[in-house]
Amino acid sequence: MSNYKTLSILITALGGEGGGTLMNWILDCARKENIFVQGTSIPGVAQRTGSTSYYLEICDQNFEKGKEPVLSLYPKPGRVDVVIASELLEAARVLEKGYVNPDRTLLITSSSRTYTNLEKSHLADGRFNKDKILAACAKMSKNFVCLDLSEIALSHSTIVSAPMFGALAGSNIFPWSKNTCENIFSKNDFGKNSLKGFNFTYSKVNSNPKNMFDANSLASPISVKKQFNDEFFLSSLPMELSNLVVLGKERCIDYQNKKYAEVYMSRIKKIVSSINIENKQVIPIIENIVRRLSLWMTYEDIPRVAQLKIKPERFIKIKEEIKIKNNQILMVQDIFKPGINEIGAMLPRKIGQFFIRNIKIMSFLPFIGKGMKINSLTIFGFLSLKFLSVFRYIRTISLRYNEEQKSIEKWVNNIIIAFSKSLTFAEGLADMPQILKGYGDTWDRGKIKYNMINRALVENKMDDINNSKDGEILKQAILISMNDTEVENLEVFLKNNS
Repeated sequence: MSNYKTLSILITALGGEGGGTLMNWILDCARKENIFVQGTSIPGVAQRTGSTSYYLEICDQNFEKGKEPVLSLYPKPGRVDVVIASELLEAARVLEKGYVNPDRTLLITSSSRTYTNLEKSHLADGRFNKDKILAACAKMSKNFVCLDLSEIALSHSTIVSAPMFGALAGSNIFPWSKNTCENIFSKNDFGKNSLKGFNFTYSKVNSNPKNMFDANSLASPISVKKQFNDEFFLSSLPMELSNLVVLGKERCIDYQNKKYAEVYMSRIKKIVSSINIENKQVIPIIENIVRRLSLWMTYEDIPRVAQLKIKPERFIKIKEEIKIKNNQILMVQDIFKPGINEIGAMLPRKIGQFFIRNIKIMSFLPFIGKGMKINSLTIFGFLSLKFLSVFRYIRTISLRYNEEQKSIEKWVNNIIIAFSKSLTFAEGLADMPQILKGYGDTWDRGKIKYNMINRALVENKMDDINNSKDGEILKQAILISMNDTEVENLEVFLKNNS
């Protein structure tokens, strides 16, 4: 009985995606290392009407002449060590055929979709449920890696086979070094782009410290951390919605930090988990909620305004717009007129409350309620704005932060309740944060209107939303508040409809 061990790899892709090229890269690496390897290609129909698959077996050691191993030409169900798919439905096909073993197989798949002819010709929404496929992949495999290989390929001007190769190498499954893989790529422009795509994906997969593989035994378990968190969640959403969520997350990171972005993501997940994301009527409402939530969570206080005014991109944009010449001097004057409420809002809660309670005393300070012109391109002006922007580091203990987070939580919880009772009312609730915009007096007026509508049409209706009438009334109230600076018309409308 032979004592050698083999690593079996099944590659599944679409026509034109370079699955055969990927197989040849692996074959070339093995042969350069004098390792016995065998590959078999099973071409399918071109493009999305069918799939192509490639099967390889690699030995764990070199053999003396006359002692060549016996390698299989075809994969056996339940006996494959590694499966990699260029597209999510291709991973589902492999699952259906039984090649993925929950006690053995590492499954790597792209989260991207290329719709089948059946999906595209369906009279309604015939798309396969992406979330169910991902859940099945996670459940049916021993270890699961999911990332958007198609997007990585596109961003590096290559084809998907290069990031697929990087994902395999990053999982530490090969009995050779990363350098051996890199030497496969040609020196022309396309080869250089493919190398960049390979390295990007390698780093993304290999960055997990739990990626361990015993090079002396190819049968050893491959431990790759399951990437279920934000990436898994985003891959389950429609593309446009997923892109909006990512933009909101990046905005929260820029506004505060990654921890704050996690709060944003947890709120989105909380809302999405309470609804049927496959319902077409729900999608535009959720998209609106995502926009409004990201804007609300990044409200414009003094630190935020100061932070935006000293960003390098701002000055570059100004220079481009006015087409400044090399022999011209640029001066940018920013006008600040901070009120007591704004200053109190950015301070720690108790100090801020003291400021606001003692308006008469604080109004004697030289900068309260008085316009100040700051040239942000001078040293003094820049440092002044920089000092104000630093207050964002204590934002989480500030007076306004605590007030806003409480209001946001109430809004999120009300939306979840509204989705279970009336989509029209949920649609109206999704629009409410647009009343809160700007800063200073503009924000104060918006806050008054928001609270008026919330008391009259939301808090008193949440337990008794029976039809779309309540939602239409809510939408009308929001429209009135947006069109009128003062609150008189809104007061009359709420009195007649609450």
